[in-house]
Amino acid sequence: MMVYVYISVMLIAVAAGQLILKHGLTKLGEMPTGIGDGATFLFKALLNPLVILSLGLAFIGALAWIAAVSKVELSFAYPFTSLGYILVLLLSSLILKEQIPAMRWIGVLIIGIGVLVVSRS
Repeated sequence: MMVYVYISVMLIAVAAGQLILKHGLTKLGEMPTGIGDGATFLFKALLNPLVILSLGLAFIGALAWIAAVSKVELSFAYPFTSLGYILVLLLSSLILKEQIPAMRWIGVLIIGIGVLVVSRS
């Protein structure tokens, strides 16, 4: 069914975008708390090629989501968005070398089981 292709494209684009965004922002450091410094930080972030790429991937993900939701009920499609948590967690561990606590893995396993149940309905 084509809807699964659209959902997969959305998930991959959004997850890749999140990883690229994090990588791009790591080079800029943390956002300052002051309004003026925060605005300057955001302006620099928006000029960062990796941040721009991540926004482009989010747009592609949104287009794929539009296609998916046009084909099935929202109550069926929406739970699949939670697979993004699983994908980002896994890729954050593998690519960004983030340390993922066991409780987070357990939570993601529960999410995965929930999506499996919804996909069978």
